[in-house]
Order: sequence, then structure tokens, then C-alpha cells
Amino acid sequence: MNRLEWILGIVLVVLLIAVAVVSLLFWFGPRQSATVQTQDPLREQALKIEPTSVYEGNTAKVAYAAAQNEAQAWQADAELLNASATWPQGASAQQLLDGEASWGFIFYSPSAQEIALISVVEDEATLVSTAAHTQENPVLNVSGWNLDSQEVVRSLLEAGGNDFINQEQVTTLTTALFTDDQEQNGRMEWQASLISLANGRALTLRIDATSGEILDRQTIGD
Repeated sequence: MNRLEWILGIVLVVLLIAVAVVSLLFWFGPRQSATVQTQDPLREQALKIEPTSVYEGNTAKVAYAAAQNEAQAWQADAELLNASATWPQGASAQQLLDGEASWGFIFYSPSAQEIALISVVEDEATLVSTAAHTQENPVLNVSGWNLDSQEVVRSLLEAGGNDFINQEQVTTLTTALFTDDQEQNGRMEWQASLISLANGRALTLRIDATSGEILDRQTIGD
């Protein structure tokens, strides 16, 4: 399974969790009427979407502490494979800067040959699911993880993200940390992407999670 598949899978689970939380808040909280104009073009509809933050988040490292406790309760030898988060659509650059979100973590147990998905919403870690897994690439020691999510977001914004948000107006931010050494270079990496909801344009940054070095910058859809 390559990293793109990991990202898509994790993002799907995180989005499902977020949708569940939003649904609960909708049914048990105050309701407001809304008018939907189905004839508007896609971009016009996207620009009407307001930020949808529904709970307090944490940085990746803070959330990891809670996830690690849950993972070790699952398997004592559990080690982190990756972490990911998707921010509410339409969030401004200022709202993204703190790097706080709800997180999904995947841990691997060598003894059980299994992976576990653990979500951290606010301060609560939950074991979502487990599955059999054969880990082909070495898993790097998490002690080499220096860069927290707020530093990743700042790097992305400074590398063109601010302009991207200003141009597109309604975007979604997704970040993912990988500790498996897929490239066989001893380096764990962050990947951060801003995606336009109106036209599918994306700005993606790959960052060394230890040194903070920007490894690659790509813009899709120009």
C-alpha cells in the first residue's frame, strides 16, 4: 500500500468521524433554517460554505500522547506508522496557524502483525478498528519526530499557502505524518496539502519531520 492510498484511507476515516460528530450536534443542538440554491455554479456554492469547526483540537504531538496510551493498551509493542488530520473546510490561514485538529493515528504491532486506527477528538482517544497487516518497510523511531503540526502548517502557508487561500477562498487542509521508511532513506516525512473545493487545485508540501527541511513543493491544477 503506497502513501497516497494511506492518505486517502485515513482521510476517509477522519471525515467519517467528523461527519458523525456534526450529525450528533445537528440533531441534539439548536437548528437553523438554510436556503440551498441548487442552480448556482460549483464555485459560487463553494464560496458560500462557512467554516465548520465543531470541537476543540490539539496539535499532532499533544494528540499523539493520548493515542499512544490507547495503542499500548491494545498492544504493548505498538509503534506509530502515521498520523493525519483534515481541517474544517473554509478555515482561514489564521485559524489554521495553531495546527490544532482532531487526529487519526495508525499504529503497528510487530508481534500481532496488525494495525490499529486510533482517533483523538479533543482529549479523548478511541480505538476505532484493527486489521491484519504485513509491514514491508522499516518503521522509524518516533524520537526522530521533531516537527509538530503548527510548524508544518506555518511552512505550508509561507511556501504559498497564504496566497493559495486568498485566491481560492474556500479550501481544505490535510496533513499526514509518515514514520515508515518507504523511500529507504531513514527519513520520516510530513505531507501537507491545501485543496480548493471549487476547482480541485491543490498545493502540496513534503517536509522532513526531523529537520523541517522542505523536500518538495507541488501545485496541481495550474
